[in-house]
Amino acid sequence: MLAVRWLFPGTEIRIDANCLDCGQPIHVRMRDEEILEVHPNTTVGHMNIPLAKALTGEVPWGRA
Repeated sequence: MLAVRWLFPGTEIRIDANCLDCGQPIHVRMRDEEILEVHPNTTVGHMNIPLAKALTGEVPWGRA
């Protein structure tokens, strides 16, 4: 869901979706790499890259 930031550089993006686990609504507002608002504040995300590659710099954070 957060990958859409690459499609609209410099533009504020609003994402409204439902949690795939519990079905509750999730609201995210962001611009580029900056998250402006998240509701609920307990929302977590997932990066689909191996942590070892991110920690060694093989895949830079925010560019996967």
